[in-house]
Amino acid sequence: MKYRQQGFGLLALGLLGLSLVSTAQSGLEETWEKNANRRQPPDQVMDMVGIKPGMIIGEVGAGRGRYTVHLSRRVGDQGRIYANDIDGSALAAIERRRESEKVGNVETVLGTVEDPRFPAASLDMVFMVNAFHDLEKPVELLANLLPALKPGATVVIMDRDSAKLQDPNHHFLTRAQVEEIVYRSVFETVRIETFLRYHNLYILKARKPA
Repeated sequence: MKYRQQGFGLLALGLLGLSLVSTAQSGLEETWEKNANRRQPPDQVMDMVGIKPGMIIGEVGAGRGRYTVHLSRRVGDQGRIYANDIDGSALAAIERRRESEKVGNVETVLGTVEDPRFPAASLDMVFMVNAFHDLEKPVELLANLLPALKPGATVVIMDRDSAKLQDPNHHFLTRAQVEEIVYRSVFETVRIETFLRYHNLYILKARKPA
C-alpha cells in the first residue's frame, strides 16, 4: 500500500511537471504569436490586399493557424477559409483552435508539396504567410492553384525579404528570386507592397493567354 501511494505521488508529480511544461509552451507560443502579429499586423495587411466579408480564401501553409483566425474573422459567417498544410499535426492544431475559439468557417485541407488540393473554382483569393520560401515545388504548386480560382481571383504572397534581414545565414528569398519564380509560373506579379519591416507582399494574377 505504501509503495502504491509513493507511486501515485510520483505519478502526480510527473503529471504536474507535464502540465507546467505544457503551460510554459503555451505561453511561449502566445508570446511568439503576439510578436509576429506586431511585425505583420493582420488588419493592416488584410486591408492592403482587399480581404472583405463574404470572401472564400485558400490559405497555403497555414501552419498552426496564426493568420487563419484573423482571415476567418474578416470574411465572417458568409465567407470561408480553406486552411491548407502538408503537416497533419499542424492541421490538427488548427482544428483544436477552431473549436476553442468558436470559429465555424474554417475547413482544413491536407495537401502535397505540389498540390494544395483546394476545391475547384471556389476561391476569391489564395493567401500565403511565410510559406513561399519553404515551398519545395513553387512553380508546380502555383500551377495547381489555378483550377481552384474564380475568374479574377488574386494570389497574395507575404514572405520575408532577405534584403531587409541582418542574418547572413537566413534561407529566405530576395525580391528578385520571388519575382523570377512567379515569372516561370502561370501567374504574373501585378503589385508589390513593401511597407512591412521584414516582409514584402506580392500580389499575383493569372497570366492571360498569349
